[in-house]
Amino acid sequence: MKNKIWNETVKNNFNNASANYLSYSNIQKHFADKIVYFLKDLNIQKGEWIDLGSGTGLLADEIEKEFSTKNISRIDFSKKMLLQNKDSSKKILWDLNNGLPPSIRNCPLMTSNFCIHWLDNPEKIIRDWFNKLRSGGYLIISYPTINSFPEWKQTCLETNIEYSGLTFPVSKDIIKSFNSDEIFFSNKYLYVENFPDVYKLFRSIVNVGAQSTKCKRNKVCELKAIQKFWPKTATNSVNLTWEINIEILKKS
Repeated sequence: MKNKIWNETVKNNFNNASANYLSYSNIQKHFADKIVYFLKDLNIQKGEWIDLGSGTGLLADEIEKEFSTKNISRIDFSKKMLLQNKDSSKKILWDLNNGLPPSIRNCPLMTSNFCIHWLDNPEKIIRDWFNKLRSGGYLIISYPTINSFPEWKQTCLETNIEYSGLTFPVSKDIIKSFNSDEIFFSNKYLYVENFPDVYKLFRSIVNVGAQSTKCKRNKVCELKAIQKFWPKTATNSVNLTWEINIEILKKS
């Protein structure tokens, strides 16, 4: 029951953010571009290309710009996010916590950008996606790791305030079930966002529908303390540092 309530909360937040998502998704765009960059050097077989947790179609659109003959299939559990996709695109409304839709199998390529950390059991789900690939197929995922948000976590330690952000996956856990010859590429990247203050930083998270948390919301007095003690830049602004992992897995 708890997972069901959590998943509904996540879905509702993304539904509510769907209309404005593309205007605020700078980090998602950045890593969508990286995925496309890597795709250009892969020899991918003919067949259906799938974007898992596609949201508004940000990554799928970038892939189609580079590979003009492809029509990427988009899968997401947010109906309002899917409605932001191009009318001509193939869209499947589906909760990836329930595995893949029965029609998806034997694909040469699956991608997923900023999705797996919202799933109940990402390690198991990634393995399931991989198993549904065609022999010689690729699974490419990007996701924030547990090392993200050091400024936020340190501020909470110093102020004795509970960290209320999402707990992201541990990279080694995500790929622990894969053999070394199945891990085609794995690399971590740091990405730093800058904001005038902590309030705009937290608002940016809400703007993309990513504010879901299993922790209690911060009180106003706690937010004021976080703003006061969050490390400041030379211009008195605040940074938020992400650690993003990109994995390219290849099925033999």
